Amino acid sequence: MERRQLILGAGAMFCAAGAKAQDLPAAPAPTYEGLTFESHGKPIRAIHYRPVGEGRRAAIVMMHGSGGRIANRGPWHELAMRFAGDGYQVLTPLFTDAFPDDGIRPARMMEAWRDVGEHAIDWFIARGLDRQRTAMFGYSLGSYVAVDGALGNSRAAAAIGLAGGVDVYTPRPPRRRVPVLIIRAGNDTHVLPRNTAAWVDFLREHDIATRVEVIEGAGHLFRPPEWAEIFTRASAFYAGNIGRPDQDN
Repeated sequence: MERRQLILGAGAMFCAAGAKAQDLPAAPAPTYEGLTFESHGKPIRAIHYRPVGEGRRAAIVMMHGSGGRIANRGPWHELAMRFAGDGYQVLTPLFTDAFPDDGIRPARMMEAWRDVGEHAIDWFIARGLDRQRTAMFGYSLGSYVAVDGALGNSRAAAAIGLAGGVDVYTPRPPRRRVPVLIIRAGNDTHVLPRNTAAWVDFLREHDIATRVEVIEGAGHLFRPPEWAEIFTRASAFYAGNIGRPDQDN
């Protein structure tokens, strides 16, 4: 509003308020852009999300589910934007660029996918982020890729597995120990609760600090309010691990 307009009477100011509010500049919002990085010499497409300002100086790598795509729309994009709004940099790699999914998934394919997650974490570290401020997130097939990778050769400091279980793939004995959150859908008929429970038992038997939370009433394909709840639970877990302000002290 211009200075000369401020001297108008109170009644005129009131009448103009509704119209002028629409003209105010929008608050800064997270941004995103497409990019590629390399994993074993192969270009991996990804979307990089940035918070406003420096945020938490922390990063999350998100691994999609079977048949997943990356795009600037849909629940996967919206979840990444929520994380960016919470102060995290986010990378959403299309990990099947490293090895096309044939549904059979031999060991070398799974290893290639885990390596994409590892190299995505390295991409952030190479740009100045502390490895203790990096984490993995994965959904369905990606939950195994994210968590099993984080417990392998990755330098990630925490991991979340959403709607995953041992029926996705047989987990490997962990080489590293980082905190893990497993989020399961209460009414999942695609990845059965007993298979998620078997995965959790395996992790705990190998001394992995593993927490389990349930999205009650949800199936394997989450609805918008359930994605919002997933964000709330995931962001609380990350805030207590990679996103703590006292990590810099």
